[in-house]
Amino acid sequence: MNESIKFIFGNSVRGESFTFPTGTPNYIRYGYDAEQLIWDQKRCLYITPKTDSWNLAALKKHIKVIEAVCGMPAVVQLKRLTSLQRTNLIESGVAFVSGKGQVFIPFWGSFFEEKILNPPQSASEMTAAAQLVFLYLIYQAIRGAGRINQTQLSKALSITKPTCTRAVHVLSGLNLVSLSAEGTANWISLPEEPSIMLNSALGYMRSPVQKRIYIKALPTKLTCKTCGHKALAARSMLAALPSDAGYAVSRNVAKGLDRDLIIDEQTFRDFGGETIEVWNYNPLSLSESEYVDDLSLLLELGSEDDERVQSELDVIREKYGISGGTDNGRGN
Repeated sequence: MNESIKFIFGNSVRGESFTFPTGTPNYIRYGYDAEQLIWDQKRCLYITPKTDSWNLAALKKHIKVIEAVCGMPAVVQLKRLTSLQRTNLIESGVAFVSGKGQVFIPFWGSFFEEKILNPPQSASEMTAAAQLVFLYLIYQAIRGAGRINQTQLSKALSITKPTCTRAVHVLSGLNLVSLSAEGTANWISLPEEPSIMLNSALGYMRSPVQKRIYIKALPTKLTCKTCGHKALAARSMLAALPSDAGYAVSRNVAKGLDRDLIIDEQTFRDFGGETIEVWNYNPLSLSESEYVDDLSLLLELGSEDDERVQSELDVIREKYGISGGTDNGRGN
């Protein structure tokens, strides 16, 4: 038992041995040590992963299974937590004990003494969520908007608060945002002019395209934005071919596509159809028009060798004060 539990709840807390009941899945039985904690008339399970190779998503699922099988709430002991992991567990209502003075047992009580620092970022590129947040901040700054807090960001981009927190942490580690705290609000802003920040960030950014899907015809109500050569052609003299990718969708939208509509690439080449790009972030989040936003389009097509494409992309580069040429935009 962690010494912090006795410190907070007193010596009346005691531990008893516990055996998982019949029917407990083997990945629980052999993946966790368990004892029963008793405090007056209150009882809960105190579980510890047998290895340090756990991940947050699986851990939370396992705890739900343990609580359902054993019929009592569970507290997980973890050797060390980052602040992001701790915030995620608290927001998910998962009881935990970690290190010295890190106790979150919402059905008994909570106590935090140790200040947790995140490990330094060594990212060579942005995560998809970080890129989405960064581009949103760029567009907001261009419109003259100042700082924004994480709650506003999460709502504006329809992403969860933990995802937003992780994204901001990545950007902060890359020195692409400035953070300040006032009361309970954490404010985010760009440290320099948008053009300066864009040029600083290009080396960390990548094409938003995750994969392409070929379909017989567009569904009647497809939540998408026109992208790729079709979007570039709409703003220039460039001609788009029927085979060019033209519609960007989020991963959630892609999952909902009718399987009967999907064809393989060879069938598409032989008989035609439409090409859909599945993006790593929601293409609707950054554009109010029918087309994807300028900077995502630049990142999508920036690595192409076609001089005509690059010539049209130079218009976007000039618009946003981006230096350089064909290297501004990374492929998959």
